[in-house]
Amino acid sequence: MASPGFAFIPRNISKGGKHQGTSTHGLSSHKSESTPAIDRESAYPGPSVSDKGKWKVSEPSAKPVYNEKNISILVVLAFSDYALWLDSDLRRKTEESLQSEEYDAGFLPLSYLMRRAFGRENLGQEYMPTEANTVKAIRTYAGDVLEVRMLVSAPSAERSSIGGYEVRRKDWSTLLDNTTREFTRGQWDDHTIYMENIPAQYHTIPGIIRFAQGLLSRCPGSSAPIPIQNVTLPSHHLDKIEDRPKCKGFALVTLCNAELCQIFLESWPWTRPFQPAESDDSSLAEDNLETKEASKFGFRTLPKACWDRLNEEYLAYRQKLINELADANEPPHISPDPDVQDVADGVLEDTPPPPRNVTTMYSPYPFGCLVFARNLHLETNKTTLRALFATAFGSSPVNPAGIDYVDFNKGMDSCYLRLASPEHGRILVDHFSGQPVVQSHGLDDIGKTPGTSQKAISTEIIEGKKEEVYWEKVPEKVRRQAVEKVMKALNGKQPSAPVHTAYEHSEESRPRKKRNRG
Repeated sequence: MASPGFAFIPRNISKGGKHQGTSTHGLSSHKSESTPAIDRESAYPGPSVSDKGKWKVSEPSAKPVYNEKNISILVVLAFSDYALWLDSDLRRKTEESLQSEEYDAGFLPLSYLMRRAFGRENLGQEYMPTEANTVKAIRTYAGDVLEVRMLVSAPSAERSSIGGYEVRRKDWSTLLDNTTREFTRGQWDDHTIYMENIPAQYHTIPGIIRFAQGLLSRCPGSSAPIPIQNVTLPSHHLDKIEDRPKCKGFALVTLCNAELCQIFLESWPWTRPFQPAESDDSSLAEDNLETKEASKFGFRTLPKACWDRLNEEYLAYRQKLINELADANEPPHISPDPDVQDVADGVLEDTPPPPRNVTTMYSPYPFGCLVFARNLHLETNKTTLRALFATAFGSSPVNPAGIDYVDFNKGMDSCYLRLASPEHGRILVDHFSGQPVVQSHGLDDIGKTPGTSQKAISTEIIEGKKEEVYWEKVPEKVRRQAVEKVMKALNGKQPSAPVHTAYEHSEESRPRKKRNRG
């Protein structure tokens, strides 16, 4: 029976059973959380009525940067023992709160902790998770570490508004007796290890923590409330102070005790980068995803003290080269590419650094495989350009299917070409440099000799900072596939045809509509 408040239901709404079901589902999803504040705030707004009377569901204004699990990881990290030791304001507020009655002891405003959790991520306000989403993340994934409650009391001197949330650690009663309160910098350094060749899919701070915890999933010592205390991404020497450090496959990870550090150092030693130690008493998890990926990427670890020594040696060696080149009155050959330092940071004292710009299995992108072409016909297309540039491999001993992807927008006179290997890039550039051609029309896939007033198609291999900036805009999955293709080509296992991915959105990959001949 209809309720008295809705005696009349318009026809176009009453027949929309499907839309009413959507609305009911939206309400039921809110009821899954018991606190009223979460009921009032949802990640997805409810349905609304358009001008024509049709129901529509509003989309969120911005896509969340982190999922709930990563949100919980960052909040827990912001309330770790290391954070309490490092952040004097956080330590002062926590100690003051612990002096309160037992019911209120140890609680801090969730908004205060969120600013510390997400502040260093440099997220815009529109990308910041809401308190309601953060509460849900804590209760789902960090309920054994943190306790959260909703405030319904009137505002006080310490709280400027009614409502909100507070959070405290579940071991709040022992925080004042924690030995880490009196730690020195050297003691925390003893609990820190250098991790290198971290798998590409874990190249964020939450990802590194999930990766490390996955490796420790069967370790008895990992039962500590917060086994990973801090993650530091070393900055490049050319980075500015305000730049946010990016993970380039290595990080400094601080653990809660020396035993966990020793497990990593013994199970993933520096001198055996391609497989974990074969020990019957190994405490690390076996046959899980993180272990398999660590073995695949050559994951290895080193004590922070050793990393500091190697880093100092590298900086001294780099300065020595600069001074020698300056004395010889020659331009320096030290590349500003961050990957040069990335490799050198992890080099042993008695091991020479590998050649620069050599693609390995854990490279962020394939080096030397990006070519920029200009002076193209304004009416050309991707299919024509692929055929045109493939002529460079007609008489070449390498596989002619060397063009992996044509990055071109209609109406432009230039494009980027992703090649299957650096050798393909060199052959293509040499071919068009030695045999200048122009496109006589948009569908010209052969080219002709340019006239006196025509500009021939020019090509160049993109390297260094420009190459890095380009690949940063390519999805990580596509970059990883490109690296794997180059590795297969270098090992003589090059595929016979280029592989297209769903991320490329090329015209060739889209399904074509069948022509109606009826």
